[in-house]
Amino acid sequence: MMGSGEVSVRPIGRLSTGETISAVELSNEYMQVTLLDLGATLWTLKPQGHDSARGVTLAHNDPLSYAANPPYLGCTVGPLANRVGESAFVLDGHRYDLTPNEGAHHLHGGPTGFSHRVWSAEPGHQATEVVFRLHRSDGEGGYPGNLDVAVTWTLERNCLRFAWSASADKATPVSITNHTYWNLSGSGTIEDHLLRVDAEAFVEIDGDLIPRGALVPSSGSVFDLANLTRVGDAIERVGFGGIDHCYALVPDGRIELREPGSGLSLVMETSLPGLQVYTGHQLDASPEQGGFQPMAGLCLETQFFPDAVNNPSYPSPLVGPEELVHHWTTYTFNGIRPTGPN
Repeated sequence: MMGSGEVSVRPIGRLSTGETISAVELSNEYMQVTLLDLGATLWTLKPQGHDSARGVTLAHNDPLSYAANPPYLGCTVGPLANRVGESAFVLDGHRYDLTPNEGAHHLHGGPTGFSHRVWSAEPGHQATEVVFRLHRSDGEGGYPGNLDVAVTWTLERNCLRFAWSASADKATPVSITNHTYWNLSGSGTIEDHLLRVDAEAFVEIDGDLIPRGALVPSSGSVFDLANLTRVGDAIERVGFGGIDHCYALVPDGRIELREPGSGLSLVMETSLPGLQVYTGHQLDASPEQGGFQPMAGLCLETQFFPDAVNNPSYPSPLVGPEELVHHWTTYTFNGIRPTGPN
């Protein structure tokens, strides 16, 4: 049963294309969530009674900054989250060349990906719910098929739900994720946060972060996050400047993030097989990066494995013709001091 809550919509800016950007606010006695139709973005999430005015997500102050948004703060990325090696894949005997945007490779749907688009917004079926919709034409960005995508954000008590569905008129790969950077203290870095991931393996990658194909058991390795681990210690243990790896989740596995200082914790569950853990080590405090220092936030991106279109041993991200595919992720916050019902 839904708790009490409100939904409000307000225009907040205009792009150089003439498109209007709107903010959608979902609020209840536990938290205030502000979304943008630009990139179907989670802009801010402010738990009731939290000490930080900015909340627990890294966000650009100016919503127009999301038109470029090099670090992908809070946005919905697709059609394929993560990387496609050499920006190409073969499907049904045909090679599809995608637009490269990270050296020779294709990252997060490329320069015309979902994070750069203004989505249409409509009320959902629940009291505190909004549905963002987007159409991608056949051949756009190099991808096959006319594709229709819906992203639904639902706020129920202390849980925020992110769900996506996709259908197409021909076979096409789809792996959508949300790219929020979490910082449960609202300031500083995430090094003192504690992280646990119910995973059995991680995806082995090369120097360009492209999978080599193998899944490597994580238990007992430097990538082992089966028990609550201080993020700073995990980074030091792994080296390479930080973690930017995809974990193969166990069935019905959970992800848990805690901030000991505030007592706030986040528990995630998902229908997807993978979790990209990114410790934000490429943030550089520049205006383009939102002014955030390295490790100011932690990304926990539920998704299919990177480059799954080129690795048949991985779970397939393909959507068949006239097939409807649906996936979800929930974010449950514990330690919030709720206010009275709205």
